[in-house]
Amino acid sequence: MNCADICELAPLYVAGDLDTRRAAEFDAHLKTCSSCIVELEAQARLDARLREVLLSEEVDVARVNRRIREMLAQQSLEAAVKSVEPRRGRWMTAAMGMAAAFMLFVAGYLLIPSHVSQVYADAAEDHQSEVIDRSPRPWLSDPAQIEALAEKQGIGVAIPGELASGYRLARGKICRLDDRVYLHLVYGDGTREFSLFLRARDTEHLDARIRGFSNGRLLRECASGNEHLASFTTPYLDAIVATDDSAAASLEDAKLASDAVRD
Repeated sequence: MNCADICELAPLYVAGDLDTRRAAEFDAHLKTCSSCIVELEAQARLDARLREVLLSEEVDVARVNRRIREMLAQQSLEAAVKSVEPRRGRWMTAAMGMAAAFMLFVAGYLLIPSHVSQVYADAAEDHQSEVIDRSPRPWLSDPAQIEALAEKQGIGVAIPGELASGYRLARGKICRLDDRVYLHLVYGDGTREFSLFLRARDTEHLDARIRGFSNGRLLRECASGNEHLASFTTPYLDAIVATDDSAAASLEDAKLASDAVRD
């Protein structure tokens, strides 16, 4: 996959709609091409700004549409002023593709302001109940048993026993989020813990505001109750992080997990 392919497929990648094979090729290219990461981050920020419009407005379709048109016009002007080379033109087309795809989503999203996907809400509740409140549950603490449990659930990557910044795998078990089976892992550094939920990737789309990149992967973030959540996907995994700390902390935790999880 080359840079032109990345430009063409960027809207599908940001929306999480690429098939497994092409998503893997897309990720592989990003890990070796800093130019495409810079451009994709710019388009991801546009996507995030569009989503923030929806979250900040009352359900007034005309007003939201007006704001979105103004933002797209500003984005087009900025791109035209900054550069005229063909590569920038291709990325501008990709930006418009992302915006068009997002506009198709607007009508349904406006009916549910401040919507949080059920899978995130369930992850927040699970973390609160089982990590913060310490509800009695049967956990596994032996890394070999946790690895066997992951393998049984079709998670075909090694479960990291240690993350950067001194975080270690403390325990794990099976749980259900939005009626899907996930592996619930808890990592701690001796002073705080956070949850990492893993599932073999399927057709479920982990949708939330885009907040950055880690290891060539999009990071998404939202909140539910007292918990902040962040997520990322690989060609083979869906991953959700939950913490009772800040949104920034959830993104840092997600970065640690993304850096440690290898395809």
